[in-house]
Amino acid sequence: MKRVFITLLLLSATIGIEAQHNHNRWSLIPRIGINSSKTTDNQYWVLPETTEKEMAKVRDTNRKVGIVAGLDADYMFTKWLGGTLGVTYSNEGFKKYEITQDLNYLNISVLANIYTFKGLALKSGIQYGILLGAHNDEKYGEATKEALGYDLNDNKRDYRKENWSIPIAVSYEYKNIVLDLRYNIGIKNIYSHKDDDDYKTKSLWLTLGYRLKM
Repeated sequence: MKRVFITLLLLSATIGIEAQHNHNRWSLIPRIGINSSKTTDNQYWVLPETTEKEMAKVRDTNRKVGIVAGLDADYMFTKWLGGTLGVTYSNEGFKKYEITQDLNYLNISVLANIYTFKGLALKSGIQYGILLGAHNDEKYGEATKEALGYDLNDNKRDYRKENWSIPIAVSYEYKNIVLDLRYNIGIKNIYSHKDDDDYKTKSLWLTLGYRLKM
C-alpha cells in the first residue's frame, strides 16, 4: 500500500496540473465508509495451551473491519493547493486469535491537498484521535469478574486516551462525488501499560463523500 502512494506522488510530479476548483472558496464534504485496521506486529501473546517456546514468539495481529463517518471542511488556497480540517468517527481495533478488540476514536485531522490531473488529489498531514471507548469480546468467567470488581470486556483503561497518526491519502472526484482512500500510520503507542508492548495503529479507510460548495 505504501508503494502505491509513493508511485502516485512521483506521478503527480511529472504531469501537468489542471485547475479543477475555484480558489479562495470553502466547501463541506460529509463522508461515510469502511476501514480495515490492526496494530503493529510486536505483541507477545500468551494462551494457556501454548508451550514455553511458542509463548516467546511475536504474533501478528489480524485485521478487523469497522465503519468510518465524518465531515471535512475544505479550502482552496490556489487552483492546485488546498487544505482540509476533518472530524471523523472511526471504529478500529484488531483481532487476536478468536478475540476482537474494538477501539472507537473521534479523529481530528489537518491535511494539505495537492490537486494533480483532473479529479485526482494527493493528501497528507497529521491526525489526532480521542479514544471514546474500548471493548473486547473475550469470554471471562463470572468468578473472575466478581474477584476483580469491574468489567474486563470494557477495557478502555488499557489504552491511552489519545492516538497520533500520519494520514496519506489519494482521492478522486467526479461531479462533486469524492472517493477517498486513506492509510493512517500510527506514530504513538496506544497501550497504556508500562511494559514491552508497543501498539501502534494501522488503518486503511475507504470513504465516499459529496462536496457541498459554500
